[in-house]
Amino acid sequence: MIEKGLHFLSCWTDEESDGENEPEQFLYGIQGSCAADLYRHPQLDADIEAVKDIYTDSAVSVREYGTIDDVDIDLHINIGFLDEEVATAWKVIRTEPIILRLHFSLSQYLDGPEPSVEVFQPSNKEGFSLGLQLKKILSTFTSQQWKHLSNEFLKAQQEKRHSWFKAGGTIKKFRAGLSIFSPIPKKEVLTQHRGRLT
Repeated sequence: MIEKGLHFLSCWTDEESDGENEPEQFLYGIQGSCAADLYRHPQLDADIEAVKDIYTDSAVSVREYGTIDDVDIDLHINIGFLDEEVATAWKVIRTEPIILRLHFSLSQYLDGPEPSVEVFQPSNKEGFSLGLQLKKILSTFTSQQWKHLSNEFLKAQQEKRHSWFKAGGTIKKFRAGLSIFSPIPKKEVLTQHRGRLT
Protein backbone atom coordinates (compact mmCIF):
# COMPACT_ATOMS: atom_id res chain seq x y z
CA MET A 1 0.00 0.00 0.00
CA ILE A 2 2.80 2.41 0.86
CA GLU A 3 4.42 2.00 -2.52
CA LYS A 4 1.15 2.16 -4.48
CA GLY A 5 1.08 4.97 -7.01
CA LEU A 6 3.99 6.86 -5.54
CA HIS A 7 7.18 7.89 -7.28
CA PHE A 8 9.98 5.96 -5.58
CA LEU A 9 13.63 6.21 -6.27
CA SER A 10 15.20 3.03 -7.45
CA CYS A 11 17.93 1.25 -5.53
CA TRP A 12 20.94 0.98 -7.74
CA THR A 13 23.03 -2.10 -8.17
CA ASP A 14 26.04 -2.62 -10.38
CA GLU A 15 24.02 -4.88 -12.69
CA GLU A 16 21.34 -2.23 -13.29
CA SER A 17 23.72 0.60 -14.04
CA ASP A 18 24.72 0.97 -17.66
CA GLY A 19 27.36 3.57 -16.89
CA GLU A 20 25.07 6.53 -17.51
CA ASN A 21 23.67 8.09 -14.36
CA GLU A 22 20.36 9.83 -14.77
CA PRO A 23 20.76 13.21 -13.03
CA GLU A 24 17.60 13.01 -10.88
CA GLN A 25 18.33 9.48 -9.69
CA PHE A 26 21.92 10.39 -8.89
CA LEU A 27 21.01 13.56 -7.01
CA TYR A 28 18.18 12.07 -5.02
CA GLY A 29 19.12 8.40 -4.91
CA ILE A 30 19.54 6.57 -1.67
CA GLN A 31 23.02 5.15 -1.79
CA GLY A 32 23.99 2.14 0.28
CA SER A 33 20.46 1.12 1.26
CA CYS A 34 17.15 0.46 -0.39
CA ALA A 35 14.08 2.70 -0.01
CA ALA A 36 11.98 -0.32 0.95
CA ASP A 37 13.58 -0.55 4.40
CA LEU A 38 12.77 3.07 5.34
CA TYR A 39 9.88 4.01 7.61
CA ARG A 40 7.49 6.45 6.04
CA HIS A 41 4.66 7.80 8.17
CA PRO A 42 1.30 6.34 7.04
CA GLN A 43 -0.47 9.72 7.31
CA LEU A 44 1.98 11.11 4.76
CA ASP A 45 0.94 8.36 2.34
CA ALA A 46 -2.75 9.02 3.03
CA ASP A 47 -2.34 12.74 2.34
CA ILE A 48 -0.40 12.13 -0.87
CA GLU A 49 -3.09 9.73 -2.08
CA ALA A 50 -5.79 12.29 -1.20
CA VAL A 51 -4.07 14.92 -3.36
CA LYS A 52 -3.81 12.42 -6.21
CA ASP A 53 -7.49 11.48 -5.85
CA ILE A 54 -8.65 15.10 -5.89
CA TYR A 55 -6.34 16.25 -8.68
CA THR A 56 -4.20 13.83 -10.73
CA ASP A 57 -1.24 11.53 -10.18
CA SER A 58 0.96 14.13 -11.86
CA ALA A 59 -0.12 16.85 -9.38
CA VAL A 60 2.31 15.59 -6.75
CA SER A 61 5.77 14.08 -6.77
CA VAL A 62 7.80 12.67 -3.90
CA ARG A 63 11.56 12.59 -3.32
CA GLU A 64 12.85 10.75 -0.28
CA TYR A 65 16.13 11.31 1.51
CA GLY A 66 16.03 8.28 3.76
CA THR A 67 19.52 8.59 5.18
CA ILE A 68 18.58 11.94 6.74
CA ASP A 69 14.87 11.13 7.36
CA ASP A 70 13.57 13.82 5.00
CA VAL A 71 11.13 13.97 2.12
CA ASP A 72 10.33 16.64 -0.46
CA ILE A 73 6.72 16.84 -1.61
CA ASP A 74 6.32 18.80 -4.84
CA LEU A 75 2.85 20.09 -5.64
CA HIS A 76 2.54 20.96 -9.32
CA ILE A 77 0.17 23.91 -9.83
CA ASN A 78 -1.10 24.15 -13.40
CA ILE A 79 -1.30 27.78 -14.55
CA GLY A 80 -2.26 27.11 -18.16
CA PHE A 81 -5.60 28.84 -17.57
CA LEU A 82 -3.94 32.27 -17.29
CA ASP A 83 -4.29 34.75 -20.15
CA GLU A 84 -1.06 35.56 -21.95
CA GLU A 85 -1.22 39.17 -20.72
CA VAL A 86 -1.52 38.10 -17.09
CA ALA A 87 1.28 35.56 -17.45
CA THR A 88 3.53 38.22 -18.96
CA ALA A 89 2.67 40.73 -16.22
CA TRP A 90 3.39 38.15 -13.51
CA LYS A 91 6.51 36.96 -15.34
CA VAL A 92 5.46 33.31 -15.35
CA ILE A 93 5.62 30.67 -18.05
CA ARG A 94 2.03 29.56 -18.71
CA THR A 95 2.99 26.19 -20.14
CA GLU A 96 5.01 25.17 -17.09
CA PRO A 97 3.53 24.45 -13.65
CA ILE A 98 4.50 26.35 -10.54
CA ILE A 99 6.12 23.96 -8.06
CA LEU A 100 5.33 24.27 -4.35
CA ARG A 101 7.96 22.20 -2.56
CA LEU A 102 7.37 21.25 1.06
CA HIS A 103 10.24 19.65 2.97
CA PHE A 104 9.00 17.28 5.76
CA SER A 105 10.40 14.68 8.12
CA LEU A 106 9.88 11.30 6.43
CA SER A 107 9.10 9.34 9.60
CA GLN A 108 7.53 12.03 11.81
CA TYR A 109 5.54 14.02 9.21
CA LEU A 110 3.17 16.28 11.21
CA ASP A 111 4.95 15.64 14.51
CA GLY A 112 8.26 16.72 13.01
CA PRO A 113 9.65 20.21 12.54
CA GLU A 114 7.73 22.82 10.56
CA PRO A 115 8.29 22.21 6.84
CA SER A 116 10.38 24.55 4.78
CA VAL A 117 8.73 25.97 1.65
CA GLU A 118 10.08 26.65 -1.82
CA VAL A 119 8.12 28.03 -4.78
CA PHE A 120 9.58 28.03 -8.27
CA GLN A 121 9.22 27.32 -11.97
CA PRO A 122 12.08 25.15 -13.24
CA SER A 123 12.71 27.26 -16.37
CA ASN A 124 11.96 30.63 -14.79
CA LYS A 125 15.15 31.62 -13.00
CA GLU A 126 14.95 35.42 -12.95
CA GLY A 127 12.29 37.87 -11.83
CA PHE A 128 9.89 35.29 -10.44
CA SER A 129 8.31 37.71 -7.97
CA LEU A 130 5.02 35.78 -7.93
CA GLY A 131 6.97 32.85 -6.51
CA LEU A 132 8.38 35.04 -3.73
CA GLN A 133 4.88 36.26 -2.85
CA LEU A 134 3.45 32.73 -2.87
CA LYS A 135 6.34 31.53 -0.70
CA LYS A 136 5.68 34.26 1.88
CA ILE A 137 1.96 33.47 1.96
CA LEU A 138 2.50 29.71 2.23
CA SER A 139 5.28 30.07 4.82
CA THR A 140 3.13 32.34 6.99
CA PHE A 141 0.13 30.02 6.71
CA THR A 142 2.26 26.96 7.50
CA SER A 143 3.90 28.54 10.55
CA GLN A 144 0.51 29.61 11.94
CA GLN A 145 -1.17 26.24 11.36
CA TRP A 146 1.71 23.85 12.08
CA LYS A 147 1.49 24.23 15.86
CA HIS A 148 -2.13 23.02 15.73
CA LEU A 149 -1.37 19.89 13.71
CA SER A 150 -0.19 16.48 14.84
CA ASN A 151 -0.46 12.96 13.52
CA GLU A 152 -2.57 11.91 16.54
CA PHE A 153 -4.96 14.86 16.16
CA LEU A 154 -5.50 14.03 12.50
CA LYS A 155 -5.99 10.34 13.29
CA ALA A 156 -8.56 11.20 15.99
CA GLN A 157 -10.44 13.44 13.52
CA GLN A 158 -10.54 10.65 10.95
CA GLU A 159 -11.75 8.09 13.50
CA LYS A 160 -14.43 10.51 14.64
CA ARG A 161 -15.64 10.88 11.03
CA HIS A 162 -15.60 7.11 10.46
CA SER A 163 -17.67 6.46 13.61
CA TRP A 164 -20.53 8.41 12.03
CA PHE A 165 -21.02 5.65 9.50
CA LYS A 166 -20.67 2.55 11.69
CA ALA A 167 -23.84 0.50 12.33
CA GLY A 168 -24.18 1.75 15.92
CA GLY A 169 -22.33 4.96 15.25
CA THR A 170 -23.15 8.60 15.52
CA ILE A 171 -25.03 8.96 12.24
CA LYS A 172 -27.67 6.48 13.45
CA LYS A 173 -27.99 8.34 16.76
CA PHE A 174 -28.05 11.64 14.90
CA ARG A 175 -30.87 10.47 12.63
CA ALA A 176 -32.80 9.16 15.65
CA GLY A 177 -32.45 12.57 17.27
CA LEU A 178 -33.82 14.21 14.14
CA SER A 179 -37.07 12.26 14.44
CA ILE A 180 -38.36 14.85 16.93
CA PHE A 181 -38.19 17.36 14.08
CA SER A 182 -39.95 15.11 11.60
CA PRO A 183 -43.37 16.22 10.43
CA ILE A 184 -46.25 14.43 12.12
CA PRO A 185 -47.81 11.82 9.84
CA LYS A 186 -51.12 12.92 8.23
CA LYS A 187 -53.12 10.23 10.05
CA GLU A 188 -52.10 11.66 13.45
CA VAL A 189 -52.85 15.21 12.28
CA LEU A 190 -56.34 14.22 11.16
CA THR A 191 -57.00 12.41 14.46
CA GLN A 192 -55.83 15.40 16.48
CA HIS A 193 -57.80 17.80 14.27
CA ARG A 194 -61.03 15.77 14.56
CA GLY A 195 -60.66 15.60 18.33
CA ARG A 196 -60.74 19.38 18.52
CA LEU A 197 -63.85 19.68 16.37
CA THR A 198 -65.99 17.36 18.46
